[in-house]
Amino acid sequence: MKSSIILLIFMVIGCISCKNNQQPGINEILTENNGNPITQKKNIESIIGTFINTRDEEDIDSLITDNYIRNMNGIPVVTNKTELKARINLYTTGFPDYNISSSNSSVCENQGYVNWVFKGTHTGQFADVNATGKKVKINGFSHLYFNDEGQIYQEDIFYNELEFLQQLGYSLEAPMLK
Repeated sequence: MKSSIILLIFMVIGCISCKNNQQPGINEILTENNGNPITQKKNIESIIGTFINTRDEEDIDSLITDNYIRNMNGIPVVTNKTELKARINLYTTGFPDYNISSSNSSVCENQGYVNWVFKGTHTGQFADVNATGKKVKINGFSHLYFNDEGQIYQEDIFYNELEFLQQLGYSLEAPMLK
């Protein structure tokens, strides 16, 4: 009896303490916890849509900070605008027809969460790999962090790199145990 009363009390406290945090509409001005407005001329959904498929260096300059960081599967691969432009050029050269579509995205305060699909045909040089003519389709996830001016300062990308390489024709062999 005593344990059921304690359980009931915790349930009531839990229900009372939960807030219904309403997210601002996409076109509203967002505010941080400290109350300072995040001034943005475009809404964050639009910024995300532009960013995931951008190939234009001027767009890159306006969308990200100078000290932008990109981590892929937990490994830092880009630490500034110049490196991001080179990385985008790598994919543009290797997969000239590539397209990244957002299958689902969400915005919470200064952060964006995007499920995306990369599709393209490997018809150009991609790093050290000559064109294979193979089509690839990779699902991934990006976590974007925005500063007060609405620019992206960090992106964490997660995707199955082995699946990507297998679609290009690579194979995984079992290790030699002897």
